[in-house]
Amino acid sequence: MDTSPVLPPEAAAFGISFDGRVYHYEQYSYDRLADALDYARVARARPGFREDPAPRNWKQWAGPTPEERLRMAAHGVVFEGGYYFYGPYRYDLLSAALDYARHEPGLGLPPA
Repeated sequence: MDTSPVLPPEAAAFGISFDGRVYHYEQYSYDRLADALDYARVARARPGFREDPAPRNWKQWAGPTPEERLRMAAHGVVFEGGYYFYGPYRYDLLSAALDYARHEPGLGLPPA
């Protein structure tokens, strides 16, 4: 199931992309599409603006597999908004969240 947002035509015209986690414009990354659009408008309004002809390649983020979700559930790790969470901590990588969950068990599980 693809949960990637459909970008508005203006974002596509500006070269804004979404990698499954954040929006990208030129070398910058934004959590919110509105911020990427605002910066693109400001950048393009500058005198002498030249569009970078080289496309940028960003890592595409995918959610955890069913097998990974089983491991996550056993340790109380959740996946939300492209990040893994264990207790109050946020991780880019599932392996990091699981490592900490094994080191400090119980932070992510509801009280029994």
